[in-house]
Amino acid sequence: MPDQKDFRHKKEKVPVWLQNARDHATDYLHRFANNPGVEKVVEQFDPHFKHIKDPNARLDYLKKLAGELWDYRKGRERYEIVEAYDLDDPNSPQGAKIYEGAREADMGNRSDASLKHYSILAILGGANKSPYNRLKFGLEQHITYDMLAYLGSERELPPAEQQEVKEYAAGARTEFDLGKGAVNSLLGKQLAGRSEYEVFTSEWHIARLQRQDGLPIFLLSAPPLLGGRRANTADTYDFMRRLEQESFNPTKNILFTTAAIYRYAQYFDAMREIHLRTGVDIEVIAYNPAYTGLVFKPTQFLQELKAAADAAVRLRDAVNGIEEKHDWRKQYYNRFERNEAARPVDIKKVN
Repeated sequence: MPDQKDFRHKKEKVPVWLQNARDHATDYLHRFANNPGVEKVVEQFDPHFKHIKDPNARLDYLKKLAGELWDYRKGRERYEIVEAYDLDDPNSPQGAKIYEGAREADMGNRSDASLKHYSILAILGGANKSPYNRLKFGLEQHITYDMLAYLGSERELPPAEQQEVKEYAAGARTEFDLGKGAVNSLLGKQLAGRSEYEVFTSEWHIARLQRQDGLPIFLLSAPPLLGGRRANTADTYDFMRRLEQESFNPTKNILFTTAAIYRYAQYFDAMREIHLRTGVDIEVIAYNPAYTGLVFKPTQFLQELKAAADAAVRLRDAVNGIEEKHDWRKQYYNRFERNEAARPVDIKKVN
């Protein structure tokens, strides 16, 4: 097993793009582990964390602490959490510190696109109006792109959510339908009405639309590759990567849009599922709560910090070549793929 004292692989002969990907992931993991905002939040529960100097040990400690104290979902969907917690009382001093730390850690702050052009603008799926808001936020960026993609799942919408989304996705029954509703609602007049198809199997769902200028729009619903009851965000990344195959290489880049509270976890998983495997550049931008008028509770920030810690450790382990528990399932789905490390070493990025 690789030495856990260092994020990097032992020095083997690897393509330049892959070494760069590992170095970039390691640098970002170091910065997350040492983030002052994260430290401020953790200090409310365990003052020992700030005395840990090794970033690798910090990530392991944070993951363990978060699993013990901040797992409010307990395997449920976010909307299924109905318990009340003292931390969420508006007068809670500890809750105020969590808000302060979350802002300092950029979990409540807006971020915008850093480049003018991307290979793909990708909208991450979600509940209620999230697909609409994420697509709207992406379209408001002053950028161009070669493809628009929506990454959803076959998660069934409960009756309350079906009512919530009627304004933009009337009749929607799944998270995939929310993506279709968002595209038709925000881009309806720009759609060509040709070169459209939809394929539905027992494992996945794909629809293709096209803008009048010829730009392709893909809506993807991934299978639950890790064995869950529905596909999670990492599954949707993996599904898109497998579909794109050879077109994903170090000359390409993807801009994902999401909400700030989810940005860390979704970025870490995109780095692991796409960047480390293909060299495709990843950027995740996010809107702040004020963009949608939502107010997140302290426990919601803690839940998503737990998700970020889990994803950070998964990324760290991938950099070190350690497979996660359920990778056997993904290996089955990916069994016909070539060795990603065999990609050319002299490819140059366009941005």
